[in-house]
Order: sequence, then C-alpha cells, then structure tokens
Amino acid sequence: MNDAVRTADQRPMVPGASVLRYCLAILGGTTSVIHFAVAGAHSREYWLFGVFMLVVAWLQLLWAVGVVIRPTRSLLVTGAIVDAIVIVVYIVTRTVGDIIGPAPHVAEPVGFGDGLCTALEALVVAGCLWLLVGSKDRRVRRDLVFAVPTVTGATAAALLSIALVAGGPDMVMTASAGTTAAGTTIAKAPHGMQMSAPRASAPKAPAIELASTSPAGAITMPDPNMQMAAGMKMASPTMCDAAPTAAQQAAAVRLVNASWQDAGRFRSLAVAKAAGYVPITPPGLSVVHYLNYKYYLATLRGGPVLNIAAPQSLVYANTPKGAVLVADMYIAPPFRATPQPGGCLTQWHVHTNLCQTALGVVVALVTAVTPVCPAGSTNQVTSPMMHVWFVPIPGGPTAIDASDQQIVSGAEHVGGFGNGPA
Repeated sequence: MNDAVRTADQRPMVPGASVLRYCLAILGGTTSVIHFAVAGAHSREYWLFGVFMLVVAWLQLLWAVGVVIRPTRSLLVTGAIVDAIVIVVYIVTRTVGDIIGPAPHVAEPVGFGDGLCTALEALVVAGCLWLLVGSKDRRVRRDLVFAVPTVTGATAAALLSIALVAGGPDMVMTASAGTTAAGTTIAKAPHGMQMSAPRASAPKAPAIELASTSPAGAITMPDPNMQMAAGMKMASPTMCDAAPTAAQQAAAVRLVNASWQDAGRFRSLAVAKAAGYVPITPPGLSVVHYLNYKYYLATLRGGPVLNIAAPQSLVYANTPKGAVLVADMYIAPPFRATPQPGGCLTQWHVHTNLCQTALGVVVALVTAVTPVCPAGSTNQVTSPMMHVWFVPIPGGPTAIDASDQQIVSGAEHVGGFGNGPA
C-alpha cells in the first residue's frame, strides 16, 4: 500500500532550470515575432534598419529553439549578449536618436509593441544570467514543467496580440498621401517636405461629414495613412481614431469656420507680409509656408495656441493666377499642450526630416542620399502643427496633410486674389 500511494513530498521532481529554459524560449520566440513584424516598416524607412530587424529576429528565433534542444552554456551567454545589445540600441534610439539613417539624432517614440519587446528581452537576459550563475540543483515538481510554460505562453500570446494590433508607432506601419494601385505613395517635396513611401492600411475611421463655410468643404475624420508622407509622424504616439462627440464635432466646425472668416484678409499676400508673415520655406516652390515670428513668440510667452485671429503660420500655393492662401497652420511650442477641441477631428503632426536654421527657416531635407544638414542648419523634430485648409483637398478642412499637387489643384479651384508669386 505504501508503494502504491505517493505523498506530496514523493511526487516526481525535475530540475528547475528546465522550467526556466522553456519559459525563456517562449519569451525569445515572442521577441522574434515582434521583430519580424516590424522589419518591413523599418526597411522602408532605411534598408539597414530592416536588415538589423531581420537579423535580430532570426537570431532570437534560432536561440529560442536551441535553448530547448541543446541548452549549452555558450548558448546562454550568446542569448544574454545579443538581447543586451538590442536593449542598448533601443535605449539609444529612444533617447539620443538614430545614429544613422534618414533622420539621425531624432529620438524615436515609445510604443507598446517595442516597449513590450524590450521588457521581454530584459527578462531573457535576466533568465540567462540566473541559469549561468544560479543554483543548478534546485528541483521542482514535474507538473510545473507544463503549468509554468503554459501560463507564460498564454500571457505572451495575449500581450503579443495587443502589440500587433495596437502597439504604437513601431507596430503601426503608417505612410503618406496619395497611393498608386501598387500601394506606393507619391508626393512631391515640400510643402510638407514630402517624399515617396509605401503605404499600409489603417483602422477604419468613423463616417463623419460636417458642413463648413470653408471652400475646403465638409469636415471628415483625418486619415494618417492617406495624408502623411515620409518624414512626418503624428505628434501623439497613440493613433487617434475615436469617434468625436457631438460637442467635439461642433467645436471642429466652429474652428474651421472661424479660421476661414478671420483669414479672409490674408488672402492678400501683401496684407500678410505687412502683418509680419515671412517665408520659411523657399519662395517659388509649389507650396510655401509663411511664419509670423511676433505671433509665434506670443504663443511662446503663454498666448493661446489656437489663436484664430493671429495664426502662427500661413500656407500659400503658387498657381498660374498667383499665390493662393490654402491654410492656416497653428503651431504649438514643444512645451505647450496640443489642444484638440474637435477630438480626433483636430490632430497634430510633426516633421522629422527638415534641416532648419536657428530662425526656423527650412533649407533642405534629410534623406538617405543627403543624411547631413547643410552648414548653419540642424535636423530635429519640429514643434507640433495642425492645418485648417481653405481649398478642397482629400480629407477636408482638417486633413493632416496633402501632396503639393493636391494643394495646388485645390487652390486653382478656389481662384486667385491678385497676388504675385509666393
């Protein structure tokens, strides 16, 4: 009878290191999936980024398999070193910025997906070190060999699912305005300093169409995938796609209508110049930005960011009939909040690829071909900005952006105001 019945202390025991190795394999496999998922988006930003992601993904996947099949000491050391290096790279790119690529020294935002990946890599490093220096003879019940890895796998799968669906900037492949059938965006260099970039699908936005007095037409939900080009990103790392409330919809209509009414005097480029607006992108381009330093300094000193009577910037398009006012552009200093009276109808974006002088004049673009700014200018993330459009473009009056061709075409529909070229 004593041989047939086992007490709790007599249940089969196994090395605890085996349980830990199985859990580390699950975590390593999860990080490899995340790196595989973002490799395409990174390669479109810069080919070397994509190669790095693929190399890391394969190393992590092969390590996860090896640590189960043949858990040698050298393999544990390799896993700890590789993941430690990846963690260091992540910290540098989120603080100092990319060392190479099209936008060097521009810090990347932190998203859920990339944050999760880094946390799992840290656990792998810690687990490897524990196996290397910890107790080797600790034994645990055999049922834990199945129970603990099962719980670890289920938790990792749940977190991975969240990361792949809504993991933030590094897990959402955003892109630019205007697409071809092949899914490649086509846009010209600035107005928004736009370049070609592949495009991916975005969450379906709520169907909204609000009438406005602006010649730009009805207000609709902005679509970042349609309206943003390479070198641009949203000011917020979290995608804004919530349906605006009735109060937010009314506020968006008031903002657009009031902006158009107050900007009427600036349809005259001469009046705008007399008020202090000066070009900060090269004059003569299809689309030219003007900045009023006095109005911007007033915002820096604590004035309202959305000052309809004194917008910090105006945008003009050059047409055969002369320059046409196409938008107000509100600018929020880096330390100021970005007000969204219309909720997701009024979103803010930034540029990451502009070479600017100390006075904010744009003189060049940072690209893979020309990664260094000209002397006297620097590349850094711009202050958040938001357009209110006065000409018909895809996306309506609060569209995040549009290509130069779309803006000029819309300006031609509105007509001239007796201006010369901007």
